[in-house]
Amino acid sequence: MEKLETMMLADDLALSQDKILSGEQNFDAEAVYKVIDQLGILNNPIKDYFDLTQEQYYEAESDHKLALLQLSNNLVDLHDRILTNHVDGYVDKNEINLTYNHEDPYQDDLYNAEVDYHVLTYSLKVIGAVQAIAAEDLHEVLSKDAVLSLGLAAHALAKNA
Repeated sequence: MEKLETMMLADDLALSQDKILSGEQNFDAEAVYKVIDQLGILNNPIKDYFDLTQEQYYEAESDHKLALLQLSNNLVDLHDRILTNHVDGYVDKNEINLTYNHEDPYQDDLYNAEVDYHVLTYSLKVIGAVQAIAAEDLHEVLSKDAVLSLGLAAHALAKNA
């Protein structure tokens, strides 16, 4: 995989944000799924998670950053997202730290596509920056729940387009 592919996707999404959110341009969830799968953080392809219950994911793979409160519901019904929002540390010392925020695109029970879009573009930018300079360290520092959140955001954007 080309090291810059993740950042290029983030840039493309950022440039297309207004047109995609207004419905003038189609959202390409498959491009996001491809990048997620290429990261190799999750145990399975991202699409395999959409039919899992929150409990199945929690017990098998979660790193417990997501707020999984309705364990019998499917993951695609989850309203919590983990936004990868910052990277710091020292690459030469193998000390890379990522920080995360919780985001809810369903606040007040109304879907806000802009929140999921922000989760995607911002997270992919941060992840892509780490990948470009320290791809081998990404597996050690990137949260599985944050990667799953990218897939859930892309799935919700595609479904609500």
